[in-house]
Amino acid sequence: MTLSMSMAERRSNLRSVFAAQLLYACSPVLGMRLQTSVPNSPAQNQHVHLTTQTSMTAAAMPVLRTPMHPRSLLSMPSILRSAPLQMSASSLATADTNTAVPTTARIVFVASASPSAYGRTSPMPQPPWTEVAAHLASRLSNFDSRVLGVAFDEAEVGGADGRCTDAFMDAVRDADMVVALDVRSASAVSAIDFALQNAGSRVSAMVCSDCSEELSAMQFVGDYKVRAGSALEAAAMKLSMSLAPWGGVARGARLHAQAVSLLQRASSEDLVYACFFIIHAYVMPLPLVKHTISPTWEKGLGNLAEFYKMATCCGGPILRAVRDETTKKAIDMLNECDMRDQVGSYRVIVSFETPLLEAFSLCILQKNNCFNCNSEILRTPAVPVLSEWRGAPLTWETASQIFYGHLNIPQAHSAGARRDWSWKVVCGANPAYDAFPAQHQIFYPGKAKGSIWYDPVFKVETVDGRAVWRRRHYRVRRAGGTQKGTSNHEADADAPPGVWMLSTLDNGVISNERWTIVDAADDLSWVVFHYSGAASVVGQSYVGALLCTDTGQRNNAHPKPRPYPNLRAILS
Repeated sequence: MTLSMSMAERRSNLRSVFAAQLLYACSPVLGMRLQTSVPNSPAQNQHVHLTTQTSMTAAAMPVLRTPMHPRSLLSMPSILRSAPLQMSASSLATADTNTAVPTTARIVFVASASPSAYGRTSPMPQPPWTEVAAHLASRLSNFDSRVLGVAFDEAEVGGADGRCTDAFMDAVRDADMVVALDVRSASAVSAIDFALQNAGSRVSAMVCSDCSEELSAMQFVGDYKVRAGSALEAAAMKLSMSLAPWGGVARGARLHAQAVSLLQRASSEDLVYACFFIIHAYVMPLPLVKHTISPTWEKGLGNLAEFYKMATCCGGPILRAVRDETTKKAIDMLNECDMRDQVGSYRVIVSFETPLLEAFSLCILQKNNCFNCNSEILRTPAVPVLSEWRGAPLTWETASQIFYGHLNIPQAHSAGARRDWSWKVVCGANPAYDAFPAQHQIFYPGKAKGSIWYDPVFKVETVDGRAVWRRRHYRVRRAGGTQKGTSNHEADADAPPGVWMLSTLDNGVISNERWTIVDAADDLSWVVFHYSGAASVVGQSYVGALLCTDTGQRNNAHPKPRPYPNLRAILS
């Protein structure tokens, strides 16, 4: 018997063993723990939390009667190809009703007139809840034109004898979801209860933020209810979640917990995503939240296909990543959150940046797109571009000078303060990417004619309490024209000066962004930028806006040719 082995066989064995290690870590996908002959594997020590759902019933779930040897993983591609790997987004959205996918989704907001906790870093903080609700209702269609919203003041929904007004009843009857914000009055609670009881089966969810205890107990998402109708129903739901984590009750419970977590952050961005996750799950597929690199019950056996591709394409980078304590900690924390939660996931990423994490992401996501994600830059709302500055039409040269701002370089405008940075951020609209403290923006010319580079430098308060500085490096190009690398989107063919395309490699993932100079003071005392971006291979699209000055403080003492623009519309 020979002990020699060809290099190809060794690579094959290593690939099989590593795939088995990944499957061991991901055994909840099959509802069991797979037994392998790999002792003390790194993947066994990972706390990878999977939440996936498939259309299989408990009886249809596969069961392994004998231990699974790593060699058997060699046949996994054919097994995966023959298996129903996952439900499509549209089938997920209509699995419970088996009807055609709706063409629109409607969300009803009910809010009090009390001050909210929103806008903590805004020049106009603590807007009333009614204003938050109205703004969110109008903003939904910017992310997807098929999602519509309507807002009600809690004082306007109550009717006689515990009923609700006709207008509110009609709105709830046509709604797919109800969101209550700081609703505490007894009449409003009774009105919402009455409307839900008489609205029929169309409403898929009702969630609350800062509401009365009575109303909070009425929350439900799909088959999950916060307060069951009886002790027997409560026991049945608990048993269902335990025995069938892929089932409707467990699915609703996960979505409810996710919505509650997002609503507690008091940002319009997170509230929009909380609504979209539920609409996508129960009403119709939404491209904004369609893709996720997280393992989920909804993907079913598709999780195995993804992990097999990761193991075969990126075994080396994965092994090196999980062997490094800091990188493994980051991966474990990312596994615990939904990667569509851009606020939570990006905070983890900036907290634990390492070269190994970048190589891990570069291979799995950017080079091989193991999760088949594809997201595009959002084109709505159509943000106005500054057309005139200092009494003259904006040109690419003057638009560049606005970018350079106060940086101490010869190309900057003479109105600049000649600092070590171009701008500092007063406040931002997106809590994931532009709400960091001490944000310095540095725009500077490149060597090629007309080229610009952008280096944001920002302070991060990490998830484990540290304070660290981070830096990014963007290439800046004009959106229109013939400059190499400009946008090829038809809407940008004739983009005016002030519209730019930016790109960067952020921890192994390429992000592309479309920036617009919305407005700027003639003396450069302030500027407003808007951006819309996408990290395509992660399945993320995002929008944001920035109010900047030379100091990062509101320049109330500065003479301003005109007041700040309508920041509420752009920055919230």
